[in-house]
Amino acid sequence: MSNLQTLFSEAIHLHQQGLLEEAIAKYQAILQSLPVNVNVLGNLGLACRDLGDLSAALRYCRRAADAAPDDSSQQLNLGAVYESMDQPDDARNCYQKALTLTPGNPKALNNLGKLLHMQGNTEQGLKLIRESVAIEPNSPLALNNLGVILSSLGQIKTAIKYTERSLSLAPRHPETLYNLAGLYNCEERYPEAAQLLERLLELQSDHESARHMLAAARGKVTNAAPKQYIVETFDKYAHKFDHHLTESLGYDAPETLATMTREFLATNEHSSFTRGIDLGCGTGLSGAAFSPLTASLTGVDLSPLMLEQAREKNLYQQLECQEVIEFLQGDRNCYDLFIATDVLIYIGNLEPFFAAIQARSENCSIIACSIERLEGDGEYKLCTSGRYAHSRDYLTTQAEKFGFTCVAHRDHTIRKENGKWIVGDLFLLQIK
Repeated sequence: MSNLQTLFSEAIHLHQQGLLEEAIAKYQAILQSLPVNVNVLGNLGLACRDLGDLSAALRYCRRAADAAPDDSSQQLNLGAVYESMDQPDDARNCYQKALTLTPGNPKALNNLGKLLHMQGNTEQGLKLIRESVAIEPNSPLALNNLGVILSSLGQIKTAIKYTERSLSLAPRHPETLYNLAGLYNCEERYPEAAQLLERLLELQSDHESARHMLAAARGKVTNAAPKQYIVETFDKYAHKFDHHLTESLGYDAPETLATMTREFLATNEHSSFTRGIDLGCGTGLSGAAFSPLTASLTGVDLSPLMLEQAREKNLYQQLECQEVIEFLQGDRNCYDLFIATDVLIYIGNLEPFFAAIQARSENCSIIACSIERLEGDGEYKLCTSGRYAHSRDYLTTQAEKFGFTCVAHRDHTIRKENGKWIVGDLFLLQIK
């Protein structure tokens, strides 16, 4: 037994160091002698989850939970795996069961609170995480999650206080470093944000979101936002996207662009389009505005959780989870309507975008698109927000290179940020 205890300690150490394959091998070796040891099964399940083998993770964590139905820790492990599998209802059931087994369990309160917030129930999520912090005031994860929720409510200074506490307790935690950098960015504390992002990249050199925001904080110009940044940003935002964007930020670009498009159709004695594609469709805000104008509508987006929201609206004949330019390059269909609202703000260099659209355009195709406007000199800029702003001349020049002419334009405020309107432009572009 002492040899097995030593092996278990070694496995835990390897797991903590991120050496997952080695840890899994040792956990599995122990299971050969102790096939129903719940601690080994639970740890093995989490190691498989961290490695990305979710089917194995679910199998091991279910075995642990079945072997110890009154052990709240195994319910927490199983819930964590369900979260990784994008099965939030199953995860919530596990966390609630853990709380039933051990009322006031701070980890269960924290996990359930975070999940409720991600599902759009921020008020109840905040209540549970505050309870977790009251019971376990030095929990880095709960403090970080509290900071995330407070930030979403616009309480930036208070969020910074809790996130700084979290980082002081876990100074190498990547998510906390990234979150605190984002909060400093909101307060225009760009040098401090850059320092945190540099620390994060020293720990995880492949963290593309951190690299993107570091470039933004330093005023560097890049060609486009990385996929990781877009997916992470919008997966977190999916459940509250529509309400927050339209009610809190005053976003109405899809409706205004759709109105411009109807006016254009009426002027040219057309009633509708045959095949439309909503690039960066998100939850379907543009789909709702444009679907009456086209017989068929395809939606493309990188965020799986945003696409889940879009699917529920039954606006699209086809939905695809892919980067928009890559989708167009691989697609065989042609379209007479391309919708790109709030898409170009994540693409700096517009040449690949217009080239991909030209290849999939039918005669007289229309692009309905929006930009955040770059004032002053330059073609495009990566802003400290992590989004791109473009000059009007740059957009129309790039469009003309690929055969598109501006047939309608409107100055338009895009959204509010920190209480101020961001100025932008809406365009209809037509290929001849």
